[in-house]
Amino acid sequence: MREKSGKVCFRASGLSLEKLLNEAGKREIRLWQVKRLENREIEIICTQSAYQAFREMAEEKDFRLTEGKPIGMYRKICRMKKRWALALGGFCCLGLLFFSMGFFWQIKVQGAGVYEGEVRLFLKEMGVHPGMLRGSLSPALLQEKLEWRLPKVKWVQAEYSGVCLVIRLEEGVPPPLVESEGASGNVVAHEDGILSRLITYAGTPAAKAGDFVRAGQVLIRGEERGEGGEMIPVKARGEALARIWIQTSAQAPLAEIKTEPTGESTERRVLATPFFSFSFADTPDYLAWDTERKQIPLGGAWIPMYLQREVYWEAALEKGERNIEQAKAEAARAALWALQKAAENEEMVDKWIEFSMIKGDTIVATATAEFLRDIGRYEKN
Repeated sequence: MREKSGKVCFRASGLSLEKLLNEAGKREIRLWQVKRLENREIEIICTQSAYQAFREMAEEKDFRLTEGKPIGMYRKICRMKKRWALALGGFCCLGLLFFSMGFFWQIKVQGAGVYEGEVRLFLKEMGVHPGMLRGSLSPALLQEKLEWRLPKVKWVQAEYSGVCLVIRLEEGVPPPLVESEGASGNVVAHEDGILSRLITYAGTPAAKAGDFVRAGQVLIRGEERGEGGEMIPVKARGEALARIWIQTSAQAPLAEIKTEPTGESTERRVLATPFFSFSFADTPDYLAWDTERKQIPLGGAWIPMYLQREVYWEAALEKGERNIEQAKAEAARAALWALQKAAENEEMVDKWIEFSMIKGDTIVATATAEFLRDIGRYEKN
């Protein structure tokens, strides 16, 4: 049935081609498309069965026909028949894909921070490695054992995502700063700021409140005067509370591109998997388009394969101007969000937003916040 319904394209030439077409109509030979090329030549698209009937009629009337060439999906089917080894290889690959989905091939550890090495060691001790069968490892049991192994984390989550085993953690207790006990050294500033308070527990102050200090500047020297007046090296300790500022910025365009549908559309169907997709039809050659997609699962949760229906609506691009107040509000929200992420778990003393323009078509919002932070860090001599 496919052979007879497949579409072919051919050319007919001779005198009085109109009579040939009229005769085809009388014999109820259905032609999908007829296009005149020259005065004595036409191009015809029809089914394979209609082409055979048309050819017999043309030979009776002494008209010349070229060989019918398959087009569209029928052309692809004919090619697949010639390349049967390629088709067989494709089906074998698909079978291997379904088989491989029963295993996990990668292990991802996310958010572990300083505990990542401990998690990797635990997995090695448990014999967990890429290439294991999913059914041989319970994520719930793995999660429970990790929670006992790492009591200082907030939570642990283990789950399968595609062909990956994903382990997520959130640190509950940050690791303490590493210091060399008993060694002499200074307290230095690890970032720029204006000192609000400097409390010295050991050592000699090298700055005072109100000073603007740079990163790396010594705040408390690791030395003290002894009973005989000599300077004795000590491990400097203290608190250096300073005012610091953090800035983040975000941009918002004042011009926007809008799409207006032209009314033209193209539809195609795609067989898709996480690793590849295949379609007999190509994407349209529109300059711009809107897409509507609908997916139909074919293999369920264990076989991630689905048939995807895609409709491409051709669109014309038009450039317009945005409301400047809306653009400012959008840029300000983005800048404040970035500022909160940069200063997470810290209390702001003050914050403000400034706006500027770039080349007249982009608004820039700069968010600045002031904090009080201990900027002193021990540094061994």
